[in-house]
Amino acid sequence: MRATWTLALLPLRQAWVAALLLLLMLVGGVVLALAGGKALYGGGAMLAALALWFAWLLAGTALKGLARKETLLLPEFHRALAGAAALWALLFWLLPCALLTPHFGIRIGWGALGAGALAIAWALLTTSGSRSGFLIWVLIIGARFVPEPLLLAIAPALQNPLLPLAALLLAALILHITWQRLFPAGDPPLPDSPLLAPEPMRRGMGSATSNVPRGKLMQRLNGWSEAGASALLLRQAARYHAAPTPAQQRAMLRALLLPQEQPRGWLVRWLLWGAAIAVYAIAVGQQAQIGMVAGYAMFFAMTGLNVVGLGMPRLQPSLVELYFTLAPQTHAGFKAQLLDSFLGLLPGAILSAFVFTALAALLIAPVALPGIVLTTAILAPPLALATLALYLGLPVNVILRSVVTLITLFGQMGTIWMGYALIERFGALWGGVPVLVVTWSFAIGAWGAARAHWINNPLSFDPPKAKAGA
Repeated sequence: MRATWTLALLPLRQAWVAALLLLLMLVGGVVLALAGGKALYGGGAMLAALALWFAWLLAGTALKGLARKETLLLPEFHRALAGAAALWALLFWLLPCALLTPHFGIRIGWGALGAGALAIAWALLTTSGSRSGFLIWVLIIGARFVPEPLLLAIAPALQNPLLPLAALLLAALILHITWQRLFPAGDPPLPDSPLLAPEPMRRGMGSATSNVPRGKLMQRLNGWSEAGASALLLRQAARYHAAPTPAQQRAMLRALLLPQEQPRGWLVRWLLWGAAIAVYAIAVGQQAQIGMVAGYAMFFAMTGLNVVGLGMPRLQPSLVELYFTLAPQTHAGFKAQLLDSFLGLLPGAILSAFVFTALAALLIAPVALPGIVLTTAILAPPLALATLALYLGLPVNVILRSVVTLITLFGQMGTIWMGYALIERFGALWGGVPVLVVTWSFAIGAWGAARAHWINNPLSFDPPKAKAGA
């Protein structure tokens, strides 16, 4: 029983900050539904349902962390996991559906049971790393363009009392597929390259699983990008051997450590992340604020910078050979060379910011395109440098790392939104110049502090320590 409770509480312990926020969101939805009367009951129920769905996302993330073959060998693991799943299902699925029934009737409660099962299966499939989990967004967006006569034609089918039963069967199938994906038969895949960008083509989104995509289109895109990376590395190596200058050495080191930071890698990134931004822009429609959507696009543009924070711990054992090849005079000099190579991430992030924010502006508010481009030109370079500095100094503690990552995320989105609002309100001179001064001052200070801290820290070639019980 102790193992069951440990597994049941694992998602909440791993992300206790998010769990507290979801608890507040759930309590707020319940209070709104009970105190707001019939007029606000639907809104409160929707808010509570959203909190429950995010809770299942936390559960899926924790389950993916347990997805190791050696985990299945633990005594009574299946029984403990089944017990934890039963507790979660009782508290975060069956009980809410039961509470809905007295207020809306048995029919609504029965429908919520089926819809809730599908939502849970969707959350677990999405957190398993499968791209299939994102197909639901295509259905949601496509529903906005369904002709009204067709909606009237299928309306009777949606009222069928057997529809929730079909939803339950479909959810069971999705859960079976998710389990097979998390615990596949056969040998485990080869480990991913430590500093490869966490792009959508990569299974698991930056996890330690294989970097070989499963779809044929993704395989072709990945192969095309890697061919460009190999050609660039060969060119840089030839130039270095022809003229072994420090500049050529830095260029070759960047091509070695950052294989996706080249034109083909950028194009693949723009295609895949651009599709995600386009889906989001179409979903929110033209009623959304362009500043907020541009902030969302800026977040995607800066995602590739996190390969430093995610990849460096796994890269450490591989640095031994590189260290002896470069033969630096001091450890600090070697780490300074690594830092100089990390600056090669900035051009791709800045160009991606222009592409993504311009795409968002064209889809949401074409008239705002000049202002968005100007805002991006002012904010993208200092934001990229500051983000790289923050990711470079991510703490080892998981909770602190999550907090810093969240602060960085909301800082990126908030900065682009506020910058656009100031430039639109006061103009490029009175609005843009102060923003430029403030952001560059922060970026230079953050980079200087992160660089000094990183260089002065002891050099380690040890692999990351495994968590207890892993």
